[in-house]
Amino acid sequence: MVEIYPRCLTRNFSGAFLERLQSGWAEVFGILRGAGVGVISDLGGIEVTLLDDDEMARLHGEFLADPRTTDVITFEHGELLIGVETAARQSLEYKTSADREIALYGIHGMLHLAGFDDHDSGEAKVMADRQEELFTEVFADLA
Repeated sequence: MVEIYPRCLTRNFSGAFLERLQSGWAEVFGILRGAGVGVISDLGGIEVTLLDDDEMARLHGEFLADPRTTDVITFEHGELLIGVETAARQSLEYKTSADREIALYGIHGMLHLAGFDDHDSGEAKVMADRQEELFTEVFADLA
């Protein structure tokens, strides 16, 4: 089960896009939960909140002692916070869509819950490869 809470003021999301995220992330959640690794295997679902930069920076500072905005914050109890404005900026840099970036951030957060990490370049490569595999499998229509 995936619950999505759009709490950003800078972008209005269509119901169709939120439903697409919910169904795709639910599929990714099922795949990763079924693998039986990491804390994700013990979770009944996840909550995803879509936030603006100001709130992401505030929460990043509060919980991770870094007052800058970020793309995704993952909590082990199954809560993901996603930076919508960061997704928009990254989409310009990577020449993709903000929708694609948002979908990727959700996958990225769930991979952290499945035990993946990106603190060094080797781990980051493994995580990025798995992220792209899942995106291609589940969200090809957002590419």
